[in-house]
Amino acid sequence: MTDLLRRFLLTSAPAALAAPALAASTAASGAGLALAPLADGFITFADAREKFRALFRFERDLRDEGIALSSYQFLVYALPQGQRPQPVVRFEGMEFSYFRRVGDLTWRIHAHNLSYPRDPATGQFISTVRNPFTGAMLDVQPMRLLNDPGVLHSPQGYLPLDAKTVRWLDTFLVMRIEGDLVKSEHIRPTPDGWPTQFIESSVSSVAKKDFDDPRVTSLMYQTSGFYVFPFPAWMRMGDTPGHMLGAWSGRKLRDPRGLPREFLARARSEDAALLEPRWQEFERPVPELLRSAM
Repeated sequence: MTDLLRRFLLTSAPAALAAPALAASTAASGAGLALAPLADGFITFADAREKFRALFRFERDLRDEGIALSSYQFLVYALPQGQRPQPVVRFEGMEFSYFRRVGDLTWRIHAHNLSYPRDPATGQFISTVRNPFTGAMLDVQPMRLLNDPGVLHSPQGYLPLDAKTVRWLDTFLVMRIEGDLVKSEHIRPTPDGWPTQFIESSVSSVAKKDFDDPRVTSLMYQTSGFYVFPFPAWMRMGDTPGHMLGAWSGRKLRDPRGLPREFLARARSEDAALLEPRWQEFERPVPELLRSAM
């Protein structure tokens, strides 16, 4: 018996053997209970403005000024060409954004990220990890991403504040109903100057009752998604062809008190200033080239 046939039989035979018994049982007991189908389907918006408002409620808040804080677990995998992918490290972190309305359905957004590395198997905080392909011990430092140039976000898309031309970046976005949830599936644009081998995609879900309530200006989502990106320098992969995959899951929080307990304790000890919005970022003037877009 070949391995392929054995796997087919092991996975298929029980179901095949069970099917007649299940059918007989159903026939004996009469018709099964009639269950109402789950609500489902893609959401159609009246125009680009309404679609943007729905997205901004998911990702930020429709108020003129506000914050959006999310907590995430981020598992990083290495995918060298021709080799079996392997997990490398877990990051536990937060993304903190702060925004102000600067025009008709147009917000200026700034953000920072803070993440601490954890062992992918035990979850313990670490500072070194073994490269599963080379055996080398790698230094893995906390990630403090503080140099975001900021972005304008409107129904036209995204316009990074370090852009050299006024070229709004559009996204792939659909929203759909799945039972008592509304899901936002969002593939984000890659800004000019970023690595060619990069993409970011996410699926975020909220309760449909909240989505349908216009009084809820900020939807408290659960989210998951992934990045594809080149090998970072700290992986020490040299000229090895391949890339990294980062898979995350997380949720939106109302304020830093909702962050994971151990993460929050460490952040208060090492990075307390990053537990606050950095409103001073708005003191930097928008480049004159981009002011017409506001």
